[in-house]
Amino acid sequence: MRLLLLLALFAIQPALAQQPDQLYTATKQQLDVTKVILAQQARWNTGDLDGYVSFFKDAPDTAAILGSRVVGVSAIRSAYHTIFPNREAMGSIEDSEVIVRALGDNFALATGKYHLMRNKKVGGDALGTFTLVLEKTAAGWQIIFSENT
Repeated sequence: MRLLLLLALFAIQPALAQQPDQLYTATKQQLDVTKVILAQQARWNTGDLDGYVSFFKDAPDTAAILGSRVVGVSAIRSAYHTIFPNREAMGSIEDSEVIVRALGDNFALATGKYHLMRNKKVGGDALGTFTLVLEKTAAGWQIIFSENT
């Protein structure tokens, strides 16, 4: 009987340790990166494509996967303007399920889902996921890699 009681206690222990209602506190790094994602989303939703791209680090090795690999902020800006030539083509975007993970003190990985809402005549709605790698620079957190799938 004691053996059964001990086995029951060992089986219950992990379940008690992982209560789903526990509070989660984001780190400053996670909050700062999330602010960048929200600011970028706001720029998109006002039709400010150049403002959206301004969150990318201006470096020759900054890259984005936009159908194909695009390297350098100038090329990334040009690709975005080709894909989204006007405000109607941009529509509005809503990010969700954003998760930010520290990759040391100066780098972070952000993943999430996006929902692009636009008129059918310019491509219609699109759903997908995004992955961003950000670097903490003197100018703040900046995107050094982006991929939307």
